[in-house]
Amino acid sequence: MIYSNTFSLISLDRSAELTYNPNYSMTWSFRPRWWFGDNFFLRAALDVTRELTEADQTTYSDEAWLGDLSVVAGLARLWTIPVVGIDLSGDIAFTFPTSKASQASTLVLAVAPRLRLSKSFPLLKSLILGANLRATPYLHRYTTGELASPRITNCSASEAGCGAFLNSGSRNAFLRLTPSLDATLVIFDWMGVSLAYGWIVDWLHSASGGEDVVSWVPQEPQNQRYYSFFQLNVFFDPTDYLEVGLNLLTYAPQLAPDSSYYNPLFNRYTTLSVDVILRVDGFIALFGGK
Repeated sequence: MIYSNTFSLISLDRSAELTYNPNYSMTWSFRPRWWFGDNFFLRAALDVTRELTEADQTTYSDEAWLGDLSVVAGLARLWTIPVVGIDLSGDIAFTFPTSKASQASTLVLAVAPRLRLSKSFPLLKSLILGANLRATPYLHRYTTGELASPRITNCSASEAGCGAFLNSGSRNAFLRLTPSLDATLVIFDWMGVSLAYGWIVDWLHSASGGEDVVSWVPQEPQNQRYYSFFQLNVFFDPTDYLEVGLNLLTYAPQLAPDSSYYNPLFNRYTTLSVDVILRVDGFIALFGGK
């Protein structure tokens, strides 16, 4: 179980943008995990988030919203490459649309297999370097998202009904590819630091053709979206039942509104979170359970 407090770093500077929109939220994250032997594992994740500042993600003030349910099955070690000692592991994640955002995009299911290469080095307590590749096909009912109510309010009187007016116009992705690199350095038995950097490429459903193009419309199909992410985490592990982490996370969607490039390490989407991780099995062992 994880309790997180997250705020956007740009909130510290009122003059950073034309309008001041601070963001501070709290999240309860339920993360059960089961091990079957030394290698096979099964885990799940489900978040409940509430923004304490003016709501950006919902239409109601002080609303707690549910995230998507994720279920992951994997093998911690599939094979060790001889001579070089590189471990090959893998997992597959299933995402179910329990959040409002995924339901609005008409998501049915996302399936995300991943392969990972990692190697440990005897630096301080331990240094682990890793490379990951995850592919995520998305299954949607429609190629675009839909609205809760139609844009044209009297559409029910027409012969075609309201179906055409529920389209939000935002195209869904049918495939995502996420390569990433990471490093974890365990400095002491109770302290360490991890670093990750990755890229995200989304392939969108094609827009319907047949319309006349005009001069300000791109002549080439714009069916891909590109992002990057950067994560820095410092974690403290003082007991078997408690861990505290400081997590810096930056998403960079490439181009800003003025056509300049976002800084991939720090921009308006950079957040800092304080995470308190409670381990249920550690609590049980603390009170004499098994």
